[in-house]
Amino acid sequence: MRTIIVGDIHGCYEELLQLLTKAQITKEDCLISLGDIVDRGVDSVRVYDFLKNRPNTIVLMGNHERKHLRQTLSYSQEIVKLQFGDRYPEFLEWVSHRPYYHETDAAILVHAAVEDGIPIGEQRPEVLCGCTAGEKHLEKRYGNTYWSQLYTGVKPIIFGHHVVGDIPLIIAGKIYGIDTGACHGGKLTGLILPSFEVVQVQAPQDYWREEMVKWQLPVMMAKPWGSYKWAKIQAVCDEYRDSPHPELSAFIVEKEQWMNDLLALAPTAILKVEDKLAELISVYGADDFKKQARCFTYATLLYKANASNLTPEFLQESLPTPDKWLQVMSELGV
Repeated sequence: MRTIIVGDIHGCYEELLQLLTKAQITKEDCLISLGDIVDRGVDSVRVYDFLKNRPNTIVLMGNHERKHLRQTLSYSQEIVKLQFGDRYPEFLEWVSHRPYYHETDAAILVHAAVEDGIPIGEQRPEVLCGCTAGEKHLEKRYGNTYWSQLYTGVKPIIFGHHVVGDIPLIIAGKIYGIDTGACHGGKLTGLILPSFEVVQVQAPQDYWREEMVKWQLPVMMAKPWGSYKWAKIQAVCDEYRDSPHPELSAFIVEKEQWMNDLLALAPTAILKVEDKLAELISVYGADDFKKQARCFTYATLLYKANASNLTPEFLQESLPTPDKWLQVMSELGV
């Protein structure tokens, strides 16, 4: 039985199949992915389905899987979340069970890095998977020296994460870096154990560059605009208003107008609050109306109106998101 180890796939499904065909994989062979199977490429869902359903297959935790698991989503994760759709929770559940390392008789496999002199079972997960905290930890310990230059362990380390160019980074018997940037138009690299034979296939194009443009509008449309603070909405609009992509630019202009239309309701809302204040005072008196005002979600606005200090600026500050704004507008009948 052989073990076929594959570097960062990043959604490059066709390249994965070509690589396994080139390696002449059999059902008896163990297939191990070093992680980062999703994001940036075009077929993250198909890569996931293939690796999940193939028997005798192990997928390590990469920093991109960990981002999804912890919901620290940047642009590439937002794209994949849309691609999975209703299946995204299923994907997260599967990701939660990914190991951070795997050891064979011939080598130790991790996604990103190890600290020298520490047993593999005692390594920091953030270092093994290459997340930001792990990178900072290594930088603090090693400075500008890359960890692989200082590795003195007995078993070789096979890792991905860091694009090393078209040719794997190999220090025979010690280090095998096999992320060769398939999603960026580089190569997908595999390493066959126990022979340590390298097998590669060339990606025909820079998938990530194309995906970044292709998914701008869908990702922007899926953002939780209602939960964003006004300043953030304005900042996003300022950034993308003059986009060279007409559909995206038109969407941003529409969103900015939506925000301005909501904020333009402030004078009407203030009048409604003042009317409700007058009603409460007429029924309960100037001294006792505050007890009744507590029953309203906009009690703060009633108190501010009573002090003659209710302004559009205070309204915007007290209701900092469209969701909160719309809730109070609805209650006021605006």
